[in-house]
Amino acid sequence: MRALIFELRPESLAEEGLVAALEKQAASLRSRHGLAVSTDFGPEPDIPLERKQVLYRIAQEALHNTIKHARAHTVTVCLAESPTDITLAISDDGRGFDPGGSFPGHLGLRSMRERVERAGGAFAIESAPGEGVRVQVGISTR
Repeated sequence: MRALIFELRPESLAEEGLVAALEKQAASLRSRHGLAVSTDFGPEPDIPLERKQVLYRIAQEALHNTIKHARAHTVTVCLAESPTDITLAISDDGRGFDPGGSFPGHLGLRSMRERVERAGGAFAIESAPGEGVRVQVGISTR
């Protein structure tokens, strides 16, 4: 129940930070789903809470998609900050898909793209059948 509440409203994002919240997501994937998850986050980014929330929600949706659709064995989650922007990249070794395809009733990709666009950022997804998936998001640190 605590995990569900955290997913709906991650208060610890403000208190503990984005890196801690992403680490919790990675730990959850390892324990609940047996995935090999590697992370590379660096120090806590110095960005507004609203931007942290966008990045967290993107990671949450991308990881959910990995569990639900990819049949992946390994996942990598990286967060990198430069003086002007921050990049979140999530990749898996799953079955992949055609990102140009139509997915009626599936709102995950669209919601991720819309969140990033509202934040003024860039969203990219790379995949092909049998090739895994890479989701990359870049947003300004300001």
